[in-house]
Amino acid sequence: MVTIRDIAKMADVSKTTVSRVINNHQYVSEEIREKVQRVIEETGYVVNGNAIKLSNGKNYTLGVTLPYNSSCYDRLVNSLLFHAREKGYQVLLLPTYYDEQTENDYYALLEKRMIDGLILVSRAKDLGNWKKIKSRGRIISTEKVAEPKIPMIYPNRKSAYEQVFKELSQEGVSKVSFTNKRPLSQSTSARDKAECYERYFGEVSEGTNFFTGIEGYEEGYHWAKETYKKLPLPEVIYANADDTAAGIIHGLQELGFTHKKEFRLIGEGNLPYSQLLEFTTIDFLPDEIGPKVIDYLLSDQETIDLALEPRIIRR
Repeated sequence: MVTIRDIAKMADVSKTTVSRVINNHQYVSEEIREKVQRVIEETGYVVNGNAIKLSNGKNYTLGVTLPYNSSCYDRLVNSLLFHAREKGYQVLLLPTYYDEQTENDYYALLEKRMIDGLILVSRAKDLGNWKKIKSRGRIISTEKVAEPKIPMIYPNRKSAYEQVFKELSQEGVSKVSFTNKRPLSQSTSARDKAECYERYFGEVSEGTNFFTGIEGYEEGYHWAKETYKKLPLPEVIYANADDTAAGIIHGLQELGFTHKKEFRLIGEGNLPYSQLLEFTTIDFLPDEIGPKVIDYLLSDQETIDLALEPRIIRR
């Protein structure tokens, strides 16, 4: 097997020069570069990608922790993938299933220099050990973290919740229910939504006007069909994702209820479901957040706290 040492000997240059040619170092004359490149091509030498990465002190790999594969993360993940690729980086998707030990294992990837940065899409808990985690490498969150103040670029979800419930109240709506994947004790966004809800519609009561453990089309469909056989139908159901909302519409249709006649749906995500079925949705701007997150991770900027205002698309 041909090595860098062999290439250096055949081209009559040092190993350092060969390494510089392989890594496209600017301080190599064009004549020497062509000479070394010619030997590489003649010998069929295959560049060791790991060796290049180590010589640069980078892996050109970014990690993205997300709870699991779900359509609600598709736009953000695609945006991160696209913009990382533009910068010459690959992305490693790291599902956590909201398991704290798994999350800690992923933080260790930074410490071992196996990834150059870590993007936190959602977490099982707040980062109480942030100082230790921060020392391992560059990390950024795409959702708001109350404490500690870690780098984050996120949609101002609470602002959107406030606006949605305020507008419904002003319209004279009095009966509103909403769904979520995780309970209030485990989800900051759910607590924020509940706080805004109570400002306009009274106390949140799980199983009456707040329902958990629901995500995706199938779960939305079965939940709606079973729940509203027993409970009175609210005027508005605010679902935690557009595919969940689509399932709810289907389930209620089978019970004989018509969307925009007996009830209204609000979703999240600005997915094609909302346009096809004509329900209001909230766009949390993942296409804008993705490139900003990548740019931050690859910069020398010490920290960032940037909130983007979501768009409410009314239908």
